[in-house]
Amino acid sequence: QGKFMLSIAFGQSKYYVDNLSENIKRGIRQKLRNGIWPAWAPLGYLNDKNNRCIVVDQEKAVFIKKAFELYSSGEYPLSEIRKIINSLGLVGKKEKMLSVSNYQYILKNPVYYGVIRFKGEMYEGRHEPIITKKLFDKCQEVMKQKSKSKTPELKPYTYRGMFRCGECGCFITTETQKGHNYLR
Repeated sequence: QGKFMLSIAFGQSKYYVDNLSENIKRGIRQKLRNGIWPAWAPLGYLNDKNNRCIVVDQEKAVFIKKAFELYSSGEYPLSEIRKIINSLGLVGKKEKMLSVSNYQYILKNPVYYGVIRFKGEMYEGRHEPIITKKLFDKCQEVMKQKSKSKTPELKPYTYRGMFRCGECGCFITTETQKGHNYLR
């Protein structure tokens, strides 16, 4: 009988947890539909507990905007943006210095021009944007250009990477000389 009662208790607690989880998810979906950021405010914003929304953090928003402006020029790599903005005094949660990946995350986050991206879906935010969509798009373009491979494109030879040398084990390579392909 003890096991039976225990399984009922576990069943009830699982039902409670599943229900709670579903209610939380429902609440988050509703917030998103209403254009409300559903979590801790991103850097550059503060949680306004009274109005249950996010508001611009006037002190840090200046740095966020500056980071977008510098990066959009195409003249500064992320490491340089980090150096400049960190030296101006921007710090993250718990007063931590920001990393290069923190800056990459900031520069790719549409929340700063007023759109909430949550689990791959986009929602129109009700919060005040820090930058324009135009500036955001310019930064995405710069990031795309910078991420393009600097190595020359390999020619699409038919048997590339298929055969190895029986003696040394290296791949057989193809090269073009005077319009003819030679394997060696």
